[in-house]
Amino acid sequence: MTDYKNLEPTNNSKHKKDFIKNIIIATLAVCLLLAVFYIVYTEEANSKNSVEMQGNINDLERSREILKQELRIVRADFDDAKTRVVKRDSSLGYQDRMILEKQKEIQSILNKEGITSDELQRAKRLIASLQADIKVFKEEIVRLKDENLKLTNKNTALASENSNLSDQKKTVESDLNQEKENKNNLIKETNSTLSISNYSIKGLVVKSSGREVETNRARRIDKVRVTFDLDKNLNATSENKELYVTVYKPNGEVGKFVGAHSGDITLRSGSAIRYSDRVNVNYNNMSGARVKFDWVDYEFPKGEYKIDIYQNGYKVGQNTITLK
Repeated sequence: MTDYKNLEPTNNSKHKKDFIKNIIIATLAVCLLLAVFYIVYTEEANSKNSVEMQGNINDLERSREILKQELRIVRADFDDAKTRVVKRDSSLGYQDRMILEKQKEIQSILNKEGITSDELQRAKRLIASLQADIKVFKEEIVRLKDENLKLTNKNTALASENSNLSDQKKTVESDLNQEKENKNNLIKETNSTLSISNYSIKGLVVKSSGREVETNRARRIDKVRVTFDLDKNLNATSENKELYVTVYKPNGEVGKFVGAHSGDITLRSGSAIRYSDRVNVNYNNMSGARVKFDWVDYEFPKGEYKIDIYQNGYKVGQNTITLK
């Protein structure tokens, strides 16, 4: 006879094991779902962060280009104002130097690789400050012009006041119209002026094997290599561009090099400079251009060499190298 009392605990034990097994399976399934959800959420978050980072980079570059454009216009306004100076005094000379130094500081910030938002904000504040300085400079020019005009009026009024006043009115109106036209033309020309970045100067010694090794030892140097980028500028035309390069040797003389084409040019400010060489570059306004050239001389004395780059009647770059 079967003893049912002895079978009952065995069935309860089996049901208990099945229940525990089902609990474990359910727990593992929940964990698996949580893991899948975490992986999907992480990938979406990383993708979103990547898009946001790229957007921030693009915003910085757009802001950089806008500030460069503002700086070009401010420079043009300042250069145009200086051409109307009729009487120099100490205050104008001091303001001139301060404005030029502030322009250099702004250009240095805008040419930085990997520029930050804080640096862009600093450049923006400096441009606003520069605009205020130029406004004061122009007001001083107007004051000096007014003084000069008063003296002229006193002299001419003695001869024929009525006639002279009429002639002066016509002249002023003509000058204002011409000035407006010149300013508009100047803005167009200035906007097309190129800017440079990644400006580098290296001294090189050429081994017997032809291999070039960088050096700053004057007695070993065989040539100087200059490299920089012409930045893209949609206001400029894609064509052959001519750059003028002036090298100042340690004694202050303008350097002349083997095979170079030296000469003189007049800047838009009206001042004339001596240049050491002309460089022709095939420029594309969408992508810019990389410029590289070498200078060979019979000897390179010790000291600091300053190299200025000019384009479209403006100085667009300056750098130095010191040979020991």
